[in-house]
Amino acid sequence: MSIRLRVALVFALALAIAFALGSWLFLSRLSAAMLGTTDANLAARLSQGTRSSDSEEGAKPGITNPPLAPGEYVFQIVGPAGRVRTSNVGGKSLLTAAELKQASRGKVALTRTLEGEPERVLAAPAGGEQGGVAIAAVSLETNDSTLHTVTVGLVIGGAAFVLVAGIGAYWLAAAALAPVERLRREVAALSERDTGSTLRVPGTHDEIAALAGTMNDLLVRLHRALARQRAFVADASHELRTPFAVLHGELELAGRPGRSKEELSAAVVSAALEAERLTRITDDLLLLARGDEDKLSLQLERTDITALLAASAERARARAGKAGVTCRVNAAPGLTAVVDAGRLRQAVDNLVDNALRFAPRGSQVVISAGIAGPSLVIEVRDSGPGFPREFLPHAFERFRRPGQDRARSAGGAGLGLAIVQAIAIAHGGRAMAGNRREGGAMVRLEIPCITQPPQ
Repeated sequence: MSIRLRVALVFALALAIAFALGSWLFLSRLSAAMLGTTDANLAARLSQGTRSSDSEEGAKPGITNPPLAPGEYVFQIVGPAGRVRTSNVGGKSLLTAAELKQASRGKVALTRTLEGEPERVLAAPAGGEQGGVAIAAVSLETNDSTLHTVTVGLVIGGAAFVLVAGIGAYWLAAAALAPVERLRREVAALSERDTGSTLRVPGTHDEIAALAGTMNDLLVRLHRALARQRAFVADASHELRTPFAVLHGELELAGRPGRSKEELSAAVVSAALEAERLTRITDDLLLLARGDEDKLSLQLERTDITALLAASAERARARAGKAGVTCRVNAAPGLTAVVDAGRLRQAVDNLVDNALRFAPRGSQVVISAGIAGPSLVIEVRDSGPGFPREFLPHAFERFRRPGQDRARSAGGAGLGLAIVQAIAIAHGGRAMAGNRREGGAMVRLEIPCITQPPQ
């Protein structure tokens, strides 16, 4: 069922309920007003009949009262003993003994049905020397006929009104949703190749215009995500192509006749190194893919952060010695936090590798850690040239390097900082990169402190 039809049906139903309630109130007030007018007329007849009752003849007792004709008023005076003294109808009292007793004490108004005809009866003490009860009655057929006519008119008029209003609501809903349908058609016509296409925003400055603007923002984000995905595939293909080419070349050379044992051994070692590089790149890509899907699993436990940083510095000692650089850990003894030790060690190792790649000979790479407010803060600093200014906004993007050189000599596949950020986000924290005032680059990890590991 379309929205237009649902809106029309709901509007018509609500209008029908409101009209029914209003009609009921109107008929109730009209009935009450007509009954009040009838009672006023009966009271006047009652007063007039009481004054003239002395000149009228008494009714013959025992004669049954016939049904009243529409608009016909009747009058009776019944004595204290229940005998009808005056009546312009039959000689039988219009009231029962109990009702006569009640009427002798005060005015009584009753609505009853006699042989299927509704009647209104008003009774009051007759007064005078003889006492008794004065009774006036009239048929309510005229009132009921009027109410029936009004009710039929309300039903027919209300049904027509609700029908017309429902059709009008359907038309208005269709007119209001026409811009939405236009937006739907425009979106349906877009394809993945329409990377720069957006929707036309109407100049009405209303909710439809806001929806079109929001959808344009979504399209821009989707285009950017698609562009990043395509760039990611292209970069991954570029990074994997080189080791595959080297591996293919080494195996091809190794398969040529006349190769010495030493040449074969060197080819196998080179092929093993390229296979190791392929494995590392594949593992990094898998880690980033899991991070994108929030499926990067963590094994949180209370970890000695100082010992973890010292182990990372020890791992880098040999490489640092060849580059003439020293690694120093600056963290208080016994500093602990609830983290995934393996993932955090991987992030710190990546940062240390990056720092050693650019640190000048004779300088220091400082690995520091401490508690700042609610977070564990880990920083890796070097004294190299620092990050290029234009690189900083893209530092944690995949396959990004500080320079345009994509050769292996530039170092790594450009995934190190992206992995650092993924690990930080998996811990509920963040990663930041910047340059130090005194020179050199600095990368910081901020991870919320957890007091107890999950059970």
